[in-house]
Amino acid sequence: MTRFVLSALALGALAALPGAAAPVPKDAGKGDPTPDLKAAFDTAARAVKAQKWPGADDERLLRDTARVVFERALRAADQQPRPLPVEFDKLTKLDVTAEHKGKPLSDNVLITGTTARTDVKNSIIFASGHVLVSNVENSVIVAPSVRATVVTNSVIVAGDYLRLVNARRADGGRTVLVAGQWLRATTLGDAVCHVIRPGPGPSPDEAKSRPRDVPYTAIKASIIGGGVILNDRAAAQGTIKDTTFVAPKVPLAK
Repeated sequence: MTRFVLSALALGALAALPGAAAPVPKDAGKGDPTPDLKAAFDTAARAVKAQKWPGADDERLLRDTARVVFERALRAADQQPRPLPVEFDKLTKLDVTAEHKGKPLSDNVLITGTTARTDVKNSIIFASGHVLVSNVENSVIVAPSVRATVVTNSVIVAGDYLRLVNARRADGGRTVLVAGQWLRATTLGDAVCHVIRPGPGPSPDEAKSRPRDVPYTAIKASIIGGGVILNDRAAAQGTIKDTTFVAPKVPLAK
C-alpha cells in the first residue's frame, strides 16, 4: 500500500489550512504527492476494525487526501484558492463505528465503515465503505462510493461511484465532486466535477447492455450547467449549457 508522506512544503500548507486567517496561497498543495485513495480507504478500514481513532500519521493522511484533491481541483478549474468548507480542528470527533445510521451530523468528524441515510452539515466523513446521505452542506466526504440527495458548497471524493440528485453553489463557492469511475446526477449545477479513470462499462445503476452506438460516459446528468468539468467533452452526457471543459495538468488523485 502506497503511503501518503508529507513533504516540508505539505507541512507548511497543513499549518495554514483549513481555516487559517491568512489567505490560501495560489500554489497551495502543488508540491504534495498525488493522494492515494486506496490508502485513505484502507486507513479508515483499519480504524473501523480497531474501533478507535487513528494515530497522528494516519489522521494526517486522511486530512491531506481531502485537502490536496480539493486544492488541485480548484487550481485545474481556475478557481480562486480557498480553504476546505469546514475546519477539521473545530469539529467534534465522534467514536469510530462500523455503521452510522440516521443521526444527523453537525460540526462533527466521523470515521466509519458505512452510513445509512442522514443529513450532513459542517462535518467530515471518512469511510471505508458505502456512504448514503441526504442533504450535504459545507461538508467533506471521502469514501469508496457515495449517494447523496442535495450537495451544497461541499467536497465529495468517491473512489469509484458518486451519485446525487443535485449539486448547488453557495456563497462559499462551487461544490467539488470527484469520482473514480462514474459520476451520475439529475442536475449538476455550477459545480467542479472530475472523473479520475472513466469506467469502460456501465455504472452500478445502469443496464449492462445497450445499443453499440450509445457509449457509456464518465459523467451523466439530465442537466449540466454553469460549472467546470475536468474531463474532455466526450466524457459528459446530458443537456449541457454554459459549461467549461478542461483537463487537469496534474492528476487529482490515484
